[in-house]
Amino acid sequence: MNRKDFEQLLARNALPSVLLFEGDEEHLKQTAQEDLRRKLLPEGMEDLNLTLLDAPETDQIIAAAETLPFLAERRLIVVRNHPALTGRQEADDRLAEYLPTVPSTSVLLFYCQQNPDGRKKLYTAIKKLNGIVTFTPLRDRELTSFVTSAFHDLGKECDERTADYLIFTCGSDTGLLLTEIAKIAAYAGEASSILPDSVRALATPSAECTVFQMVDAVVSGKSDRAFLLMRSQLLAGTDRLYMLSMLLRQFRLLQHIKIMQYEKCSGDFIRASLGVPPFAVEQYIRQAAGYTNGQVKKAVNICFDTEVAVKSGRLNQEGALESVMLKLLNLRIKD
Repeated sequence: MNRKDFEQLLARNALPSVLLFEGDEEHLKQTAQEDLRRKLLPEGMEDLNLTLLDAPETDQIIAAAETLPFLAERRLIVVRNHPALTGRQEADDRLAEYLPTVPSTSVLLFYCQQNPDGRKKLYTAIKKLNGIVTFTPLRDRELTSFVTSAFHDLGKECDERTADYLIFTCGSDTGLLLTEIAKIAAYAGEASSILPDSVRALATPSAECTVFQMVDAVVSGKSDRAFLLMRSQLLAGTDRLYMLSMLLRQFRLLQHIKIMQYEKCSGDFIRASLGVPPFAVEQYIRQAAGYTNGQVKKAVNICFDTEVAVKSGRLNQEGALESVMLKLLNLRIKD
């Protein structure tokens, strides 16, 4: 089930007794765990009916689940990062066989910060009980609404365009977005509205945003800025191969735009087909306009051939990214 399915079942008190939280959206997982705790445990009774276990033995899990709740209808047992879900070991048969018999007076939640291995015996046993809850990143309007609502909770107004610009700059991870939102709201002081200038001045760009800015500098022929942005990401610990893959993704997007424009697709069709934040669409179209069809095809080949050479061991990762940047800058000069 997804996050919305979980919320509906929680509201109806219809959740199964065994759950597993998985997925990349850590903040949404933590929020769902807190919602589950508030729903199940009466205020003031939390400590008496909540058990937190970290990679426990099977006997500990069973003992906690079999303990009757105190002045509450159900107990909550949270098992974090069980090695039988995320590590090499397998769950013992006793744990897998016990799960269908967890009493209705308990909810047993397996919480995974890493994505679990779907081939594991324990994962399969929970899946048979319809207890898997997957938390994927928010997208499009839902993510924009998350940002505007978060600013509203802090007493600030933020329009959708500014929210989209923040998402484009920082990425879609809701936990990181909340950190940036708190920083920007604090900086705004008495001002009631959040403006794009505040986002531009304060938000910490994601690696994807920095690559976008690098390409922007390459398109504009600003070699100093392009290499400055590249070095800042390397100093921040970003892997060269990752940045190379992001450059390839960026130029492929530009190639898609050029192809759709050549086929005379409508602007609305292009916007819907790119799969990028709404704010970024016009920026990508502007970047594509800086290249001919032949140039953007060469740029894709430069990035792709270099990535293949690095991954196959024919080219050392050190210097590969720098070489690609020089080739991309020279591409427009030669053509």
